Amino acid sequence: MVKNLNRRIKKFADKISGDNRKRLYDSQKSEMVRLETKASEDMEIIELQIKDMAQLFPPLHLPYYIIFAKEIYKKQNKFEGETLINELTILEDKWERRGLDFTLLEKIKKFYVPIYRAGLYFIMDESLLDGDKILA
Repeated sequence: MVKNLNRRIKKFADKISGDNRKRLYDSQKSEMVRLETKASEDMEIIELQIKDMAQLFPPLHLPYYIIFAKEIYKKQNKFEGETLINELTILEDKWERRGLDFTLLEKIKKFYVPIYRAGLYFIMDESLLDGDKILA
């Protein structure tokens, strides 16, 4: 058991050694820079687009609309399909409850999410099955 523990300790020490860390970092550096550059460019574009969309709304709320749009961007990179729709509904509800205008939130969501723009989504409202409309 001690032999196994010593082997693990040595393996961990080798893993975090400066030379090994530098080699791993250098091998990933170009991809890391590429991804960060793309994300930074996308964030700048989002900011400019939201500033344009929110011109008629109070400037005090502008940063929050930008944050909402950036959260949509992040969700799109993480989820798809029904999960994405659910996550965006949660986001929209969160920002509406914080006082942002629902119509502008909808406009932003439709602008950035193709599935909303095309009207290709359907969410079942279970309340439709209540009362005389119960499916048997």
